[in-house]
Amino acid sequence: MTGDERELLQAVLEALTLPYSVDGYQRRLVNRAGWVCTTLKGALEEGDVAWHADYLRRKMRDEEAAAKGGER
Repeated sequence: MTGDERELLQAVLEALTLPYSVDGYQRRLVNRAGWVCTTLKGALEEGDVAWHADYLRRKMRDEEAAAKGGER
């Protein structure tokens, strides 16, 4: 397994591991599952595994920032 492949798998694991206690748990998990599908499909079709791992992590960072902004 390459380092890029490992990074993609790690990003998928991070996306699908969400504490039950977070606000909007189900909605966020469904959204993240959709991002994971898009990410994996893109990686398989386009082959740029590192870019797709970064894409998924960007989506999660944006989601976290929005969630923190909503707490104010």
